[in-house]
Amino acid sequence: MVSDEIVLQIEGLSKIFRSLFAPTGVKAVDSLSLSVRRGETYSIVGPNGSGKTTTLKIVLGLIFPTSGTASIFGGNVADVSVRERIGFLPEDAYLYDVFTGEELLDFYAGLFGYPARRRKELVDELLSLVGMQANRRVPFRECSKGMRQRLALAQALVNDPELLILDEPTSGLDPAGRHQMTELIFELKRRGKTILLCSHFLAEVEEVCDRVGIMYRGRLVAEGTLAELAGAPTEIVITTSGLAPEGASRVGAHSAVLGIDGDAVRMGQESSDELWSVLDAIREAGARVGEVRRPRPSLQDVFVRAIRQDAGEQDVAEEVH
Repeated sequence: MVSDEIVLQIEGLSKIFRSLFAPTGVKAVDSLSLSVRRGETYSIVGPNGSGKTTTLKIVLGLIFPTSGTASIFGGNVADVSVRERIGFLPEDAYLYDVFTGEELLDFYAGLFGYPARRRKELVDELLSLVGMQANRRVPFRECSKGMRQRLALAQALVNDPELLILDEPTSGLDPAGRHQMTELIFELKRRGKTILLCSHFLAEVEEVCDRVGIMYRGRLVAEGTLAELAGAPTEIVITTSGLAPEGASRVGAHSAVLGIDGDAVRMGQESSDELWSVLDAIREAGARVGEVRRPRPSLQDVFVRAIRQDAGEQDVAEEVH
């Protein structure tokens, strides 16, 4: 359940990298401000190079900002007491490749001071959670990309973190691996974890996140729930069956109909008063009505619209996955 307590607060964050090719430097993050509440799954989305990973590195204290601040649980991430409450899954996990899955988790549990008996229980719990029980004795170097990601997520959960930070958790995974990772994130949501997720795979984000921040060229160009970002539905879509070309022509002539795409009749939302009239026209044409929907734009539609508005009407479709 999402509460009003702020877990992560970013205010006016900027990061400029020195460059031989840019005398003033390259601004990777530009005046970024956002907050993540306890129990919330918040996703920063954007094309490669938009500043997502740089933001995470600043939040984790791996690099320092040029200006602005980032605090976690109201404190500095450099404090051990704050770090102990965070778990992190990088895009490419580099763990000790000669260790098996159970050896890796036992090693990291030892670093957090768990006694031997509790370490064994914890390793079993985490391997079960990420679906790696059957492969627990496979060396990390022999694991597939999906197995590595699941073990890395288990490692990020060793300390039972209150805040979990995931950087491109489905990058490089096949469809089955992406589905498994998405299911794991759902399970962590059910367990009440606060999750900050960075990704450019929008379908997964759309499934699991409570709020989304869209980054482009280092700046936050849009933020909100999907419903807030998408706005109110603009169309009514009527699914039909058995609509012959002649009947479709008559239905399409109705003033409230915007167009007919195969078996789907599209009306403008502003013409909703004419819905029954259009339904009657479909039946009179000898077709059956299957479903009436008011679809919202997808996150991909919202994303493209937001960065086009920010960058002008340049073609950005290739940056969206």
